[in-house]
This record gives sequence, C-alpha cells and structure tokens, in this order.
Amino acid sequence: MNSQIRVLGIAPYEGMRTLMSSLAEDYPQIDMTLFVGDRELGLEIARANFHGNYDVVISRGDTATMLRRDLSLPVVEIEVSMYDLLCTLKLAGSLEDHSALIAAPNVAKSARLLCEVMGGGMEIYTYSSREMVEPILLELQKKHCQTVLCDTLANSVARRLGMNAFPITSSTESIRKAFEQALLICGGQQRLRDENLFLRELIQGQISQTVVFDQNGNLFLSTLNNPGPELLELLRRELPECQKNMERRIIRNLGGMLYSIRARQISSFGSPHTAFFLEARKTPLSPSHVGIRFSSRPEAESAFDDSIFSFAETIRDFHNEIAQINQSKAPIMIAGEDGTGKETIVYFLYMRSTLQNHPLISINCSLLNDKSWAFLLEHHNSPLADQDSTLYFASIDVLSQERLRQLLAVLLEMDVCRRNRVVFSCVCQPGEYISTAGALFLDKLRCLSLYLPPLRSAPQQIPTLINLSFSHLNASFPRQIVGMEPEGISLLQNFQWPHNYTQLRRVIKALAVTSAGQVITAESVREVLKKERHVGAFILQAENSSVPLDLGRTLEEISQDVALRVLEETGGNQTAAAKRLGISRTTLWRLLKK
Repeated sequence: MNSQIRVLGIAPYEGMRTLMSSLAEDYPQIDMTLFVGDRELGLEIARANFHGNYDVVISRGDTATMLRRDLSLPVVEIEVSMYDLLCTLKLAGSLEDHSALIAAPNVAKSARLLCEVMGGGMEIYTYSSREMVEPILLELQKKHCQTVLCDTLANSVARRLGMNAFPITSSTESIRKAFEQALLICGGQQRLRDENLFLRELIQGQISQTVVFDQNGNLFLSTLNNPGPELLELLRRELPECQKNMERRIIRNLGGMLYSIRARQISSFGSPHTAFFLEARKTPLSPSHVGIRFSSRPEAESAFDDSIFSFAETIRDFHNEIAQINQSKAPIMIAGEDGTGKETIVYFLYMRSTLQNHPLISINCSLLNDKSWAFLLEHHNSPLADQDSTLYFASIDVLSQERLRQLLAVLLEMDVCRRNRVVFSCVCQPGEYISTAGALFLDKLRCLSLYLPPLRSAPQQIPTLINLSFSHLNASFPRQIVGMEPEGISLLQNFQWPHNYTQLRRVIKALAVTSAGQVITAESVREVLKKERHVGAFILQAENSSVPLDLGRTLEEISQDVALRVLEETGGNQTAAAKRLGISRTTLWRLLKK
C-alpha cells in the first residue's frame, strides 16, 4: 500500500512554486507535482492533469475557489494571513492615503478586517472576473493613486499599466499550514484512494479509453495518459447531440487518427454525465481495412461542397425524389454511367437523412483486397455489424459473381438493411439504365432506385455549367476568366463526355490553367479535348467508382486500356508508367498513339 499522498500544487506565481517545492522536502509523505497558473489557467491545468490520480489539490486565492467549484477532489487553500498582509503593507508604506488594494474577494475580506483593526483609510476593491481588473486600475490612475497592493492577477495588469504595484505573497508558515491540512484531510482516506486507483487501473485495462464530462462540459474523468486539447474539444462539440440520446455511435478523424466512439449517458452523484468510450487507429487504414472509409457529417458536407453539384442546378432535379427516398428505410440503388455523381448523391442523401449524426461508411468494391473482404464479412467489428449507420457500397459491378453472392447472403442473413441505411451504386454502360449486378441487388433486396442521366443527354446545361465553374475557379485563380468563345462552347456541347460531370470539371479546370487570356478560345478547347480522347476516357474517377475492364475486345485494345489507367495513376509520368508495366517507354508511346 502506498503511504504517500499525491498532491497537485498550483501556484499563482513562480516564487511560490519554488517555495512550495522547497518546503515539500520536509514532508516525505507528500508526492508533490507543481505547476504555475492563476485563476482560469490554474483551473485548466487542474482539468488537464485530472487523470493523474491525485488525492488533493493545493492552491491559493481565487484559483482555489474556482477549483473547489469545478473539481471533485478536495482543494486546500493557502491562506493569505494577516501576517502576509502586514508584510506587504510594511513594504508599501503602511496605510497612508493615495494607496489602494485590489484583489479577489477572499483576500479583500482579510484586508478589510485588518484595516478596521488598524484604523487605516486604504480603499479596497474586489473583482469577480479578469475583465474587471484593468478598468479598476485605470480609475485608480485617474485618482492619482500612488500605491497599489494586489494579488497575482491584478499585479500583472498593474505592472503592464506602469503602476507601483506590491504583490501580496504568502509566507512559508501559510504554505506549511496548507500542507498540514492536506495531510489531515487525506490521512483517513487511504482505503478510498486505493479503491479509486484500483478502479482506474481496471478501466485503463480495457481495450477502449474512457473520457467523461459533466453536464456543463467540464472534464470529470479520463483514462488517457495525456488527453490533448484538440481531442477534448472534439468530444465537447459532440456533447449537445449526445445528451439528447442515451447511447450514440460516431466516427471522427483527428490528427491522422480515426476514432470510433461510443457515447453513453450515465449518472454520478445525482448529476448527468456523458461518457465517451474511444478506440483509435491510425489512418490510412490497415490492409484489413483497404477500401473501407469512415466519414462524419462535416466531412460529407465538405466533400459535397467540393463537387460541381454543389453550385450547379443539376442536383436540384433530384430534390423531390431524394426527399421521398429519405422517408423510407429501404435500401437504395443508384445507377448511372461513370462520372455522373453517384457518390455526391450519396453525400446529399446522407446529409438530409435522420442518420446524419451517425457514421457514413463507404465501401469501395474496386479497392477491396482479400483481407478487407474477410474483415467485412467475418470480423465481429465489421461495419456490417453496425446499427444506425449509412453503408455505401460503391461500384458493386467489379465484384466477382462469387463475392456478389456472398455479399447478398450476408446482407440478408444479418438483416443489415433493417439495422442500417444501405446504399449501392452500379456503373452503367451507354444505353443502360442499370447493370447486371445492379439489377440482381435491386431484385433481391427490393431496393429503391435512382438513375443519374449522362451529361450528353442535357447539352443545353453545358453553357451554364461552364460559367458557374469558371466563377468558382476565379475565387482561387490569379487570372480571372470572363467567358468562352461560342465555338468553344459548341465543341463542349458536342463532345460525348464518356466520364460525364467529373470529366467536364477536369476539362474546365485545364482550360482555366492553360489558356492565356481571360476569354477561352475555341483552339484551347480543341487542344484539351484532344488530350481527353487519348487519356481522359479511362481515368479512375474521384468518386471512387471504377469501370471494369471490358474483356470483349481485342488484346490490343485491352492493353491500351491498362496502359492508360496506369499512366493516369502515375500522374502522367510515362517513365514511371512504363516501369510499372514492365515495358519500354517506346512501347508505351506506341500503345498510347494507337
């Protein structure tokens, strides 16, 4: 059994910290940790170090008062004694006129008693907040007050204002008295301290970490060794929503870590508290999680705002349909050609659904490897075992027939679609309204369907989309684009757009970057579209969809397709692409030329 008591000492000034450290050597039964901080800073220090299993806190003045109000630990105050006040008065020149004292209420109370006994006429001012100190001192300056006696906070302000300030310090006897009182308080609580330490160690032995806040957002308990302010602030932002529900699950990204968080309402000492149970892992995810991405509502909103659909009227055509779909809990199948904005529509659905405060889990079928597939179907912590999440399976067409059957079986047997909102997307070929895989899931799971038409079906929208895109690009470009030649607009309207809106936005950005003037010329449009015909038609889209290789073609055509995809993945670097393909640059050039 540990015979020492753990003391958190918070001194209002450095001199007291030095004195407390020196005096603590006379008390071998005290294990002292010391910090310097006054009022709000001292309170924040105490909260940040609450996880340190301390038995008692020792501080002075208004800092001690604030700590008593906000901490459940006993707080011992280093009193400002009459002797301490007399010493300060002696240095300041007794109780003559043109002197004043400004301090927190507990110090000012002792000063008034002393003045009554000694018959002095010194003015005494108190403050209840940091903001009150400077106006009081400025008023004293106007009254030509020559001497100011003050506590630590008022002393720092008075010095900044150039006033003659005498800080009220605490003597060694006052500090010793506080040490003795701390020993007396903790002497009969050894068993309670041991139980507290045992329970904390027991909690820390769990897989997840625990952070608890009271109803006012103050840190009540933490098993984290060093809870950073960013993490604590992230959890505090979740408090209002969590306090409305007994339990809640959320996923958050912070500082390269992905936090899986369970929030629960509990009661302690008759007051409601919010407990967060956290599991953290580094991002990017491990091999067993490749192709699985967790997003929160703010992240979905950010991704949607970055898309062309956030400022184009195109998505407004689906507002009513999306509102009707969100009234149902049935799974959804989103179909459309590559680049028609399927993932953006998913963000839009999620942002307007009743599950917007729960995770959006995107499962990119084109990126799943064997480990992530096994994790998805077999692991107890799989997203398929979740409840009240939004699960988005992107590009189910790329799954083999065997994996399609396995996924269908798991979804049905585990009742995934009843416990969660489930959304699928499939990539249609030109002329299709749904793919073969999409039709299978549509039938077996009785999905609601949403078809996104290709861009070429609405060429009349292209002039408006061009101007809107340039308008948004102008906000971050040094050269302002004011329009495009009519012939250039006509060229874009007549282009087939195999990758639809994603390709259109890429072309418009390329035109804005490469064009010399403020008006885009038709010749610039021809040059950019020429490159698109060679490379752009096979780019993997930013929305993480993937067009599977069409094996019903010649070997030469398939080889060119593969070469183009690898070239795009290497950022257009032909040397790197040739190296990955195991061919020479000359051979790669011949493939691309064809």
